[in-house]
Amino acid sequence: MGVKSFGRTADRKVSYLVSLFCKTSSELVALVDGKHLTSMRTAATSAVAVDAILPQTPVSVGLLGSGNEAKAHAQAIAAVRPFTNLDVFSPTPAKREKLAVELAVELNIPVRAVDSAELAVRNKSLVIAAARSYDEKPILLGGWLKQGAMLVSIGSTIPEQREIDIVSIERSDLIVCDMVDEVLDQTGDFLAARAAGIECKARVATLNALVMGELSGRLKSAKNVMYKSVGAAVQDVTAAALALKLAQQSGQAITIAADLEIQNV
Repeated sequence: MGVKSFGRTADRKVSYLVSLFCKTSSELVALVDGKHLTSMRTAATSAVAVDAILPQTPVSVGLLGSGNEAKAHAQAIAAVRPFTNLDVFSPTPAKREKLAVELAVELNIPVRAVDSAELAVRNKSLVIAAARSYDEKPILLGGWLKQGAMLVSIGSTIPEQREIDIVSIERSDLIVCDMVDEVLDQTGDFLAARAAGIECKARVATLNALVMGELSGRLKSAKNVMYKSVGAAVQDVTAAALALKLAQQSGQAITIAADLEIQNV
């Protein structure tokens, strides 16, 4: 069992820590740095959704973002679907150029750093939104997306955050979520859609239902599918436990003395 905690500065720098406890003794077992873990876990879960939704054919990809989450998503999804090409945009030219070079080498595909979000997503069969706007205005407009394009959105996880506009939500006739209630009630994008009168409940489904094969009929009839992720605590704890196991097996786990003498006063 475990818990994930995080610290956040005024300029939005965030660090994460996952604490693992023994299920029988309740003793602290490990402290796992959650920054890299969060990126990998989020991207891997998105890859599971993409693998279950998209046909087994190569995809053209538009990527919004140049941080850890964006890079991890390109890596993870490329493991389940071959990319024909990838265009990447983020507001900082140096960062998007750097990521484009790295991914071109790593994935061995044509990768371009482009000057706008619209250029990155136009005519793409898969769009990955992993960079919410700094002024909390949507970075992705649904009118840019071609019919049939799948959208993966991970950037808006609390009411104050925005990443995609309401058209992006309105166009999606099937929205697969890792945590349905949190997506509908706690993300800025979906709260904005509700305020605009867009009904989403009938179109959402759980990632669990997708993985269990319960959405085959809806997938066949859906024209535009979105995967929306806010993260789940059970995923963090499970991934941290796996990381601990692998670290122990490879001899990379570091033991920290944790003796504490408590005296009665």
